[in-house]
Amino acid sequence: MISTVWRILTRQIDPNPAQDDALLREACTQARYGSDIGPARKALAATRDDYDRRARYVRVLAESTARGLGSRVDRTTGRVDTTDAWTDRWASRAPADPDAQLVRARSLMARAWEVRGGDWASNVRREQWAEFHRLLDLARQVNDVAMRLAPADPTPWAHRLNLMIDESAPLEDVEETWRELTKRDPRHHQGHVFKLTYHCRKWSGSHEAMFGFARSVAATAPTGSPLLVLPVRAAAEWALWEQDREPHGGTAEEIGERWRQDPVMQSDLDNALNRWFHQPAARHADWLDDANFLAYGLVRTGRDAEAAPVFASIGRYVTGVPWAWWGDERHDAVFLRARRRALRAA
Repeated sequence: MISTVWRILTRQIDPNPAQDDALLREACTQARYGSDIGPARKALAATRDDYDRRARYVRVLAESTARGLGSRVDRTTGRVDTTDAWTDRWASRAPADPDAQLVRARSLMARAWEVRGGDWASNVRREQWAEFHRLLDLARQVNDVAMRLAPADPTPWAHRLNLMIDESAPLEDVEETWRELTKRDPRHHQGHVFKLTYHCRKWSGSHEAMFGFARSVAATAPTGSPLLVLPVRAAAEWALWEQDREPHGGTAEEIGERWRQDPVMQSDLDNALNRWFHQPAARHADWLDDANFLAYGLVRTGRDAEAAPVFASIGRYVTGVPWAWWGDERHDAVFLRARRRALRAA
């Protein structure tokens, strides 16, 4: 029965993080299963003037090393192997290649999170924390190498910002890194998402700081910019916190109703829908990720008919976040139910 349901699901969705990028999918497959890093090297070399695509390629390639991590844990020490993943071998063979060092740094961060898990901090065991921080320390060292090898590249600065989230770094240190990142690319998409995450209440901030940052960025973003979706991402973070952490926050349905009744959050959705989604601008590297957030915000607030064209554009490419944040069901089942509801309303 389970296998039948899974076959039905896989015909309707495609959770591959490379999504519809055939070049990236092939690079991931060859590097991880074929031991051929040539396609990954070629794909990354083509992104050196497209920083958003570069950040995405580094992330997706690196995170392929985290899946199936249990087989690479030393049973004696409890430590994760950091020498035998394809990213480790590539970086070892090419110590002066910034692409190799970047991907290895990000892969170490991905492995750290695989060890820690996605649960709230209070539920993480002491030994998980120890290995998490060991891997992040190594990631920081490797990322610093990438930074020195490619001083004009914003990608290692975005990685440094991400590491600062993990360690709840002081705001003044984060702002210094932020200045260096935006000096290299003022509208770096992944960097803005990381800065938003830092300001989230679940990390180092508050709802006010998070929404303040997201809306200030969106207010100056040009029509067609993916940064117009940033306040919708903030609202999804707000809903997660209120639903899971606030003693009297409410059920998922109650949180959705509060979201629906808030005129400012509704204006944020309008802005993303009209000034970003409905614009003819070319799709940016993380377009499908942003579209998943927009569809999520629309259906959670009962705007099902407006979500239908967003779902149609997403097609099969579901993302785990934010759909995993809506109740206790599998994210793919939540996505499919929401999509059916939207298409019926259209």
